Amino acid sequence: MVKHRRRKSGRTPFERATLPLGFAGVLFAALSGAALAQDETFTITVAIDSLRSDEGRVTGSLCDEPASAFCSTYIARTFASGRRAELRFEGVAPGRYTLSTVHDVDGDGQTEVPPEGAAFGNNSTMPLFESASIQVEADMTTSVSMTYPGSGPARMGSQGAPPPAGIARIDVRDDGLYGELYLPENATGPLPAVILLDGSNGGLDGVSMLAPAFAAEGYAALALAYFAELSLPETLEGVKMEYFDTAVAWLQARPEIDGGAIGVLGVSRGAEAALLLAARNQGVRAVIGVGPSNVVWQGYDWADPGNGDAPFTAGGKALPFLRPNLSLYDPTGPTTPLFESALDMAGDNPEAAIQVERINGPVLLIAGENDEVWPSPDMAQRIVDRLSQAGFTHDVETFILPGSHYVFTNSAAPLTRSIDFLNAALKQDR
Repeated sequence: MVKHRRRKSGRTPFERATLPLGFAGVLFAALSGAALAQDETFTITVAIDSLRSDEGRVTGSLCDEPASAFCSTYIARTFASGRRAELRFEGVAPGRYTLSTVHDVDGDGQTEVPPEGAAFGNNSTMPLFESASIQVEADMTTSVSMTYPGSGPARMGSQGAPPPAGIARIDVRDDGLYGELYLPENATGPLPAVILLDGSNGGLDGVSMLAPAFAAEGYAALALAYFAELSLPETLEGVKMEYFDTAVAWLQARPEIDGGAIGVLGVSRGAEAALLLAARNQGVRAVIGVGPSNVVWQGYDWADPGNGDAPFTAGGKALPFLRPNLSLYDPTGPTTPLFESALDMAGDNPEAAIQVERINGPVLLIAGENDEVWPSPDMAQRIVDRLSQAGFTHDVETFILPGSHYVFTNSAAPLTRSIDFLNAALKQDR
């Protein structure tokens, strides 16, 4: 029988008070908080470009809590002009701070993603302390570019995130693969490995920001593009499942990697791909779905999002898929209702369901309870129900957090939980 644990992240009183605000709640609820008094202080100027419009306002946070994405240590806000903005943080004490900014287009004190945007220190794709923090030792100016999740495909020819000190990065271009392998420098192995898959933006820029954190924990982390990259499909259509099998085989053949300890983590549409991969490849021994789906959805082309074809094929045949109910689309609102409506009719196309009961290892499902993109908490529960009905013998856990679809920008908890899960699944007794 499936051993299922459902967890919610612990919340501080401050987080509980701001829960309805989701992704940007901590930022905006802290606007009235005073910065800590210090004897020696500096002015930090943040130049922001690539704003989609001059509407609303831009708010920024400098946070000195490594485990938090946002906090009230220092707050600044301003208005845009010419699709640019400049934030000034006054009276900042020396130290290291995670820099986070959001573009609150409608000025309602919340960030709706999409269509509103965010930018983080060093142009990190996530507000993780390791990648998005800046060192304050004097007056300084830094710059970031606002990005709007779900706004378009990844750039082509990427090498992903630069490796930090102590981490090596290897270009992976063998056998038609396009990825970057991150692992501890001078690693002798054998190391457990994890494949990282991004969502509808494609490429590997996003998930490559996660890879160094896994490498620092003793993993070989393969950030793998599967579309929107050189030599790969331009759109999330017609992606061959055999491509992912090739990635597993490539890792198994590496002398520094333990071929019997390979996991996969996917985010959003990447979670869909990760669950499909694990269901059909017994070499995958653990799977993490972040913002997961229990079914295959239609493919996606940014140029024509309403008419996508099958996203995945196997053996030359398209895998069955569901189409969201586009008649419910509201450009100013969440897209979750489109998928909820289609799920109500999923019984008419049972072949679109992912056969998760075939997975050869434990499963972790992570979702934001206020997911505005698709109903990931509901779909996670559907996965759990299917596993239970099938008598799944491995551990299954759901981890539901406050916030939005983009749970890696809500807090550090999803990354920490993912590492702990893989440690238990791939390192224990090895």
